[in-house]
Amino acid sequence: MKMILIAALALSTSCGNDNRQTVANHAPMERTLIVGSAESPDPVLDRVRELEKTGIVQDVVVMESFPVQIRLRAPRKVIDELNAMPRVGAMR
Repeated sequence: MKMILIAALALSTSCGNDNRQTVANHAPMERTLIVGSAESPDPVLDRVRELEKTGIVQDVVVMESFPVQIRLRAPRKVIDELNAMPRVGAMR
């Protein structure tokens, strides 16, 4: 019984990773710099973290600045979504 459970966990874990990679691989990844919002918590940074967990956004580097600046790789559609988010006290 333990072997079956371990095999099922391994299979479900690898399937989840495959799904994230498939989503990330649908469009070419572009490098960009995203400027966050002066709000706390920062909704732009929160969204980047959500997308990073799913694998859609990769190579995230958060720089210490105010508002925060975020270097990342993502498909153009995701970059456009992040740039379109409303911001408080930030220049784009």
